Amino acid sequence: MTWSVSRNVHAFLAAAGDFLAAHPVDNTVLLTEAAYLAARPSTSTDQLYGWWQPTGGGVEGAFLQAPRHPPILSMMAGEALEPLVDTLSGRLPVGVDGRMVDAVVAAWRRRTGVELRERSRITLYRLGRLRTPALPPGRARTATAADRELLVFWFEQLMRANPGDPSELAYVVDDPISYGGITLWEIDEIPAAMAGRSRLAAGMVRLSAVYSPADDEYADAAFAAACMAAKDVAHDVLVFAPAADIVTDIAYQRLGFEPVLQRVMLGI
Repeated sequence: MTWSVSRNVHAFLAAAGDFLAAHPVDNTVLLTEAAYLAARPSTSTDQLYGWWQPTGGGVEGAFLQAPRHPPILSMMAGEALEPLVDTLSGRLPVGVDGRMVDAVVAAWRRRTGVELRERSRITLYRLGRLRTPALPPGRARTATAADRELLVFWFEQLMRANPGDPSELAYVVDDPISYGGITLWEIDEIPAAMAGRSRLAAGMVRLSAVYSPADDEYADAAFAAACMAAKDVAHDVLVFAPAADIVTDIAYQRLGFEPVLQRVMLGI
């Protein structure tokens, strides 16, 4: 039993798509990245996709490495991990479900002698019943191509504030505009904040970039409005936050989000 690998995201989805879609919350990162790359294919040579399929059975594990990003793993059986270490040789850090940290660390140690350590941890939240807060004056609307120039400028400001973030313009701005995935909060018909969401995949969307150049209150309003819009199209509405961010944890839970799992980045 070995890993199958490809640099073709469509081949990956044909092989592992049903496996990932069976657990869309657990696999939100793999599903959203694959959906984006399927819609906007890359020729980058650093992308890689893999799936584990025991003889005579269905797929029981997968990983995805998007261009300029580290590999991310699905949940998988322990027997798949040591061969995966060989498959991902030299590709660190690696993102894993928090429930797999000990098993992944042990597999890397046995196979390579390398001791992986936790580099970061984020919490995934799932929206239950949305509890809409009091909103400031203004209104929400969906961003269109006419808003692109402003959104590109906001994206540049976001990247300056988060220099280690590898997100690309197309992922944050151009792709979401194409499917109505950016919600704006306007004051007197002037955009004051934005909140984005991923493509719909297996009935799931994940909220992403939130930004306001003026006031956090407007960013909060855009995010709440984006939650409402996401509930209209998806069964599972998800969002990530740093695991140690108590303020965001409280704010999300007030809106109706509940923590469901954690993802961990492991490296040297």
